[in-house]
Parts: sequence; structure tokens; C-alpha cells
Amino acid sequence: MKTVTLGKTGITVPQNAFGALPIQRVSTDEAVSLLRNAYDGGMRFFDTARAYSDSEEKVGKAFEGMRDKVFIASKTQAATREKFEQDLNTTLTNLKTDYIDIYQLHCAARCYNEEDDIYNCLVEAKKQGKVRHIGITAHKIGVAEDIVKSGLYETLQFPFLHIMN
Repeated sequence: MKTVTLGKTGITVPQNAFGALPIQRVSTDEAVSLLRNAYDGGMRFFDTARAYSDSEEKVGKAFEGMRDKVFIASKTQAATREKFEQDLNTTLTNLKTDYIDIYQLHCAARCYNEEDDIYNCLVEAKKQGKVRHIGITAHKIGVAEDIVKSGLYETLQFPFLHIMN
């Protein structure tokens, strides 16, 4: 399987990743089975978010005891320091880990920078070792372009639609 390096993180994984949004719709046992089957099939990067209801808990259960074998990203929509810290601690607990490989600001309305407390929260979490790499997700191309130009984030996650004929 072809491998890719995730942004500026240095993390190299098979190009196929598991987006955990849909596992919020299935039972914990089914989600754990899906996640482990994905792992057995070669996937090593798993992406979830606080906004995906119970998907973090399901990812945490699936990879408990094998955290060093997978890369996990999660996201927060926090707008304040207090909410950021609450989300980060909840995510760490849910994922049954003491670090997140990539922690991202979720669906950013703009490029947050050094003047924004929420960006500084990411930087501090990385210094504390709770987060290994910082990222951001955007759904508007202009915002994504500003993020890339800023050079502040190690990853940018941007949705795209692929239509197969």
C-alpha cells in the first residue's frame, strides 16, 4: 500500500485512513470490530473528534493496549481556554491515552494565530506532551489558503468530494 507523510508531522502511514465519524451510528462492539479489522487490513491512522458523539470512546476501546501501533487524531471545536482544556482532557480519557498524535481545531472559521488564545492552547498542549502535533480543519477554501500561508499548523484537513462515474 502506498504511504503518505501527514503534513509537516513526519508521521508516515498507509494512504488509507479511518475517519471515525460513522462509528457513532453503530454499537460499541461493531465499532471495535470495524476498527480492528481496519487495523488488520493495514490502516494505521484513525481520525475522530469530540463532535462525533461516542466515537472517541470506541476508538479508545479498540486500541487499548496497542496505542503505540496506531496514530490517532482528534479535534475540538473549543473557542475558550476552559473548553479547550476540558475537551482535551475528555479526549485523552476517552482514547485511553496520555497523548494525541495530532490535535486539531475543528472546522475553523478562520486561521487562528499567535494572537489567539485558542492557538496558544494548542502550542501549550504540545509543550506539555499531551499533543504531539497541531493541526486544523477548514471547510472553506479561503480559510484553508490562509492556514497554509500562515505556516503555523503541521496539518490541514480539508474535505473534498470525489465522484466516481
